[in-house]
Amino acid sequence: MINTMNVIIPVAGEGTRLRPHTHLLPKSLLYVAGKPILGHILDRFQHIEVDKFVLVLGAKGEAIQKFCNGYPYKFRFTHQKRRLGLGHAVYTGAVGLKGATVVWLGDTIIDFDIKDFYRYDCSVLAVREVEDPERFGIVETKGDEVIDLREKPRAPRSNLAIIGLYYFHRIELVYDAVKYIMKKGIKTKDEYQLTDALKYLLEKGEKFRIVKIAGWFDCGTAQSLLETNRHLLKKNHHYKKRKNCVIYPPVYIADSALIKNSIIGPNVSIGENALVEGTIIADSIVNSSAILKNVRLKESIIGENALVKGGFKKLNVGDSSVIEFP
Repeated sequence: MINTMNVIIPVAGEGTRLRPHTHLLPKSLLYVAGKPILGHILDRFQHIEVDKFVLVLGAKGEAIQKFCNGYPYKFRFTHQKRRLGLGHAVYTGAVGLKGATVVWLGDTIIDFDIKDFYRYDCSVLAVREVEDPERFGIVETKGDEVIDLREKPRAPRSNLAIIGLYYFHRIELVYDAVKYIMKKGIKTKDEYQLTDALKYLLEKGEKFRIVKIAGWFDCGTAQSLLETNRHLLKKNHHYKKRKNCVIYPPVYIADSALIKNSIIGPNVSIGENALVEGTIIADSIVNSSAILKNVRLKESIIGENALVKGGFKKLNVGDSSVIEFP
């Protein structure tokens, strides 16, 4: 029975597929369904006794540290100075750790109760069936027991993808395994992959099982971020009525957001201190302190402190005229 566990959250990724939103803001702090991605992850540990909480930072790490100040956990922050792959990130975070440890990727929201790991006496990999297994670390299984692992295989023999949540019975073994593949120069796609280290452990006799996940949301692209927003708003919606506004749920509108003469929703998230005036918006994410005035938006992501303004036109149109605006 587990008494306490460690948690490692790698958040050092650059988020290149989400630019321009990640030019100034870390990917894990992008807003979705009422809070940053990292906030959804941290909330999963509210009722879990965590011994050490380690965040592996990269560029813009100061913003992540500031965000974490709002949580009661005892954090340890460490920096991955060079982006050498997920295996290296976990190696960086695992220094000095021993025993039961959860690794949760900082750009992934997963609907899973961490306490379910308590019933396992071995390491566990969260997986899901995917249509493009060549993009992922893939496991082959017999029942729920792992018999092989491969990182981004050209000819996958399974469609069970590792989706960014791991429970390691003894994190020190994973640390030693990554150290081994780095010493031997074992890389995939020119990076030290965690899957390769786990394959080495499997071959050495370490036991791994899988747990299949239905609710998995990879927030790595603008499209997937909007898809995640739609799903989470179904159960994480919140708003107060605003005068002279029409709101179509589900939406999440921060209480501090100022909404005037607008039509909002469905599937819209609006962050703290945003201003939305004279606007029609649906299926979109508006980050904190953004300003929208007199615009119509759909399937859009508006960054922090961004200003988007439209305009009204004055016309004097004669009979049988045709006016078209782009």
